[in-house]
Amino acid sequence: MKRKKWFIFFLILSIVASGAFFVYYKYIRITKHPESVFNNDNKNNISNSEQALPKDKVYIAFLGLDKNDERVHTLGSFRTDTIMIFSIDLNDKVVKVLSIPRDTYVDIPGFHKDKINAAYVYGGMGEKGYALSLKTISDFLGIDVPYYISIDMQTIPDIVDAIGGVPLDVEVNMHSHGANLDKGYQILDGQKACQYLRWRYDPMGDINRIKRQQKFIIAFANQLKSKAKDVSTYINLYNTFKGKLYTNLNYEQILALIYAVKDISPDSIEKFTVPGDFYDLNGISYWKPDMEKLNEVLQEFTK
Repeated sequence: MKRKKWFIFFLILSIVASGAFFVYYKYIRITKHPESVFNNDNKNNISNSEQALPKDKVYIAFLGLDKNDERVHTLGSFRTDTIMIFSIDLNDKVVKVLSIPRDTYVDIPGFHKDKINAAYVYGGMGEKGYALSLKTISDFLGIDVPYYISIDMQTIPDIVDAIGGVPLDVEVNMHSHGANLDKGYQILDGQKACQYLRWRYDPMGDINRIKRQQKFIIAFANQLKSKAKDVSTYINLYNTFKGKLYTNLNYEQILALIYAVKDISPDSIEKFTVPGDFYDLNGISYWKPDMEKLNEVLQEFTK
């Protein structure tokens, strides 16, 4: 009987030890070799590019959906209102962001030319919509962008309020089309942040809005970093994001990214935008990319 008890004891001890070793191995793998949890083996390239995927660099699309109750009930669909591609160098700890204007005129694989934000709808929304969005982006840029993080833009107010607002210098007075913001430095609460991010009623329209979005992301990251020791902020943020954030990144990959960027200053993030000009076709306004200038931008972005 005693032998049986000792056997059970050592069996349990072995299981616990094995589990602890497994967790430790995972931790070492993620912190020492974060690139190992990403599938950059060139077997699953989604673009037409023959360019090899870098082993230590990850490209992730941030897609903000213009989903709201009115659009769902009247149109039954919604598009990717914000498109940003993040380049994260896992070893050198460098982050870059490339914004793609939502009206960029591109080929949508399997369909025809249209605004790039329509790819999500052509794909059928949901997972298939994300897949076609990534394929469209990857083909357009000539680099593989296999991962995405997406949120409903209508959740922005809750997210901003969860971290206590975002300090920001508003460039101009915004008193039209649902916005009521005065020029100058202030702490934007959730509703004001949403007004700031959506407003595009100046001569450069969506292009200036992109600059504001990039500026806001830096300010948001700085505010989040300032709350690093405030556990309640992260609990609030988790509860806010729960069920409202969509991604094809797995748990290990998310941890690897957090570890890779945790010491990076948000102000060091390099910002780019797809160059081009406004283009009118059959009464519809598009952003026509300047491919020669875009190639120059991509050389810096992928460097």
